[in-house]
Amino acid sequence: MQVYEHKNLFDVSMFDIPTKTITNPQVILKNQNGEEVKAVMDNQVIVYRPDTLEFMGNSRSTKYKVVDPKELYLTHAKRLTELSEIKENNFSLSNIKIIDKVYEGGRKQHREIQFPDLHKKFDDGSIVNMRSDVFNSLDMSWLYQCFAGAYRDLCANGLVFGGQRMFHVKSKHTKGLNVGATLRQVTNTIKHFEENWQLMEAMMKRQISLKGMAHILANNICAKKMKSKQLLDDTKIEPNYKLLDYFIDKIERESGSLGYTVWNLYNALTFWSSHIDDEFERIDENGNARTIKMTRAGSKPHTARTKREDKIREFMNSKDWNDLINGTYVFTTINPNIAERLPN
Repeated sequence: MQVYEHKNLFDVSMFDIPTKTITNPQVILKNQNGEEVKAVMDNQVIVYRPDTLEFMGNSRSTKYKVVDPKELYLTHAKRLTELSEIKENNFSLSNIKIIDKVYEGGRKQHREIQFPDLHKKFDDGSIVNMRSDVFNSLDMSWLYQCFAGAYRDLCANGLVFGGQRMFHVKSKHTKGLNVGATLRQVTNTIKHFEENWQLMEAMMKRQISLKGMAHILANNICAKKMKSKQLLDDTKIEPNYKLLDYFIDKIERESGSLGYTVWNLYNALTFWSSHIDDEFERIDENGNARTIKMTRAGSKPHTARTKREDKIREFMNSKDWNDLINGTYVFTTINPNIAERLPN
């Protein structure tokens, strides 16, 4: 991974990645007799770097459209300078923090912009800054996406918000993708930050027991994919206990400063997505403490981070989460296997 931290919106040197494409390329393959035969890769687009001849990726459709990284981030920079909210609120774009990241030889790119002038302060002493993120890829592994969120400085959490409450565009790399059109929605960046501030205040005020947090976690973000959603009084449910134990550990540790609130639950979620290499102590069946790592062997941190953030957005767009914020979430009898994991 390459990282470049600076303050100049129009410095997109990190994203100057030359690319070329070949549609339906010819390849030479060997048949069962070891003879070389020419073949055509139908309905494929190959992306490569002409300067290094490095293979960047291939699509499963000829509709794939390369979004040039340099042009993308220049367009985003220009759009930010045109925001009427920035002019109305009289804050300077020179007082920003930009973190440009390039992964896997240029296959994936990410620009994060933090706005220290747009911030809110919490009772626990932490400060939340507005941020804007743009993701792009050349190997088709990441959809092009752009969103506005926030950053909590106390624990270095990137605060993820649900797509219904924030500016978030996520588009496939196809011929119909219009980067300029999607970036027009950046206009509501400051408005959405104000809305999310109100949401954060609601989280701090909403009390919830540790048992209640375990209930909603096991029924949502900790639920195993292969099982359909079931009420927790169904003894057949088997959530991801490793992940559930991790969240319970985080919530317990923060309860002294954040209390048993939705805000504590939310920060446990965003800590998980922001700190990919985190670990915690877990008591095994023999009563011995073991250190558990939360990163899968061989996984790429930047890929894991975006997947975790997507899971949080999905959770925050669920009916259960909205009911939790509104105080209308229905708690059924908690499964004994989950209840026994909670501290007395």
